[in-house]
Amino acid sequence: MYGYAMREDSHAFEHNPARGTSRRREPPPAVLDFYEPDEVEALARAAERGEHRHVSKLSYDAAETAARDAENRQDTELYRIAAYTGLRLGELRALRWADVSLVDRRLVVQRAFSHGIEGPTKSWQARFIPIADQAAEAFARLSTRDEFVSDDDYVFCSRVGRALDGSALRRRYQAAAAAAGLRVLHFHALRHGAGSMIAREADPRWVQGFLGHSSITTTERYLHTKARPDDVERLNRAFAPGPDRSLAGSSHTP
Repeated sequence: MYGYAMREDSHAFEHNPARGTSRRREPPPAVLDFYEPDEVEALARAAERGEHRHVSKLSYDAAETAARDAENRQDTELYRIAAYTGLRLGELRALRWADVSLVDRRLVVQRAFSHGIEGPTKSWQARFIPIADQAAEAFARLSTRDEFVSDDDYVFCSRVGRALDGSALRRRYQAAAAAAGLRVLHFHALRHGAGSMIAREADPRWVQGFLGHSSITTTERYLHTKARPDDVERLNRAFAPGPDRSLAGSSHTP
């Protein structure tokens, strides 16, 4: 900014005042926390039961009750798909049925909502990701609804087919987590969970492509967030005593 201000055709500053400042050390990123699959399912069940809604003393007719039940089921599957695809909230809101192929088990992520505007993804690149069984089953259940299932329709939509409101979606998600007895994490923790669980099985470059990270440095945060199930066994094998193990790999002579 100050460099631009020093240009003759802008403000012609004589010097850059930022050059004399000291660099401040940024705090380390917070430790990632996320829900394991059984917790994701508990979250989804709470939403399906409508426990993430405010308690109301109003009575509803059959049509309104059915509409609310459909909204609960949509939230249920949205939480599952978020947790098993790693899509950002803006990407989930912009997802259309044309982007979902259950036959090829492939998802194309090419749009996202940001500040209320639908546009390209954060990396400005489309990515193709495989669909795991859990996510495929959730998509299949959503596709059986009575309306808004054509190619141009949003996968997650309001009663009139419009994109969901992000703020309201976050509030319902946090209410569902609390109702399920879970620690209440940010919605983005569902994406953290997908990346961290996949990192237990896949190499960093694959995880980077799956999540759409522009930098491998971002992906590396997911590599050691929680222990892998076989970590203890791996360490025990490494530290197990054995004949001549103390000399293995050593170039020194006694």
